[in-house]
Amino acid sequence: MTITESTNIKVSLSSDAHGYAAQFAAEQATPRKGKQVYLNTLAVYAVNNYLKWLNIPSNLAQSDCWNPALRALFDVADLVLPNIGKLECRPVLPGQSALNVPLEVTEDRIGYVAVQFSEQLDQVELLGFAPYHAIAKSLDPLPLEQLQSLDTLIDKIDWIKKSVRISQWFEEIFQADWQPPASLLPQYRYKSSFKTVTAFRGSELGIKRRSKQEARIEALRGNDRSTMRAKLMDLAGQGVVLLLQVNFQAPDTEDIDIFMRLYPAGDSMYLPPDLQVNLLDESGNSCMKAQAGKTNDKIQIDFSCQPEERFSVRLKLGDISITEKFII
Repeated sequence: MTITESTNIKVSLSSDAHGYAAQFAAEQATPRKGKQVYLNTLAVYAVNNYLKWLNIPSNLAQSDCWNPALRALFDVADLVLPNIGKLECRPVLPGQSALNVPLEVTEDRIGYVAVQFSEQLDQVELLGFAPYHAIAKSLDPLPLEQLQSLDTLIDKIDWIKKSVRISQWFEEIFQADWQPPASLLPQYRYKSSFKTVTAFRGSELGIKRRSKQEARIEALRGNDRSTMRAKLMDLAGQGVVLLLQVNFQAPDTEDIDIFMRLYPAGDSMYLPPDLQVNLLDESGNSCMKAQAGKTNDKIQIDFSCQPEERFSVRLKLGDISITEKFII
């Protein structure tokens, strides 16, 4: 493996890689499908080796492209990263100027790696990374010059490792410290009416007020694609409870509504005075903020995101600061 001056990574293709590719290609019904599977297999194998070099765990056996039935049905080149998600490894042929992504792999991916082949198929060059939203917003091919560096991929993997993955809540997968609200709060607190002030669009950083928001929230309360969890946050001996209610909207939109609340913990009537809460985007830019007064019994911030978007919540009290990272 070599690193070029342009910081692109070159990975040699071993006989083992070609062995798997030939085996999987031979199973296909047509030569065209066989070629597709051959290249997909090499692309995934190369990215897998690159991640091994970085000591990032991956699992070929759990990937759809390693499943005989799924690779026969779909144009898939995914690599499973345990507890992280699926990374799509898309072949780029010589002379190709854009990254083509089939419709069947535009969901359930943390992003896409462009893998450019040499004429001899003896090595590939990892051209860069495209995050989920770069592909999901448009089904058009992505020009190669718009790819981000592989460092972006590594940063994203690191972020996910340290983040709460909210989408897993709908699969009944929860981190131990994220509990049912009833275990941390009396129901009268978090069952009270939500009153929304503002909304946040994660990727657009557009803070805006929504009309008829309370009626919209009442409608969402009947949505069975809703979940709620809470976590006790310790700020130098002063506890507060961070609660998130998450609602998936109608099937014709990818928007996900998040209603965030901060409550005093235990028998306290009010939040600690001067408690600050800051909502940050994935780059660390502040999007919304609030501060508790002497007699505030909750802080509320409501916003919306889309799949794979990242944000964080920073709590600050005096010199003590806690940041909780999330990914949809």
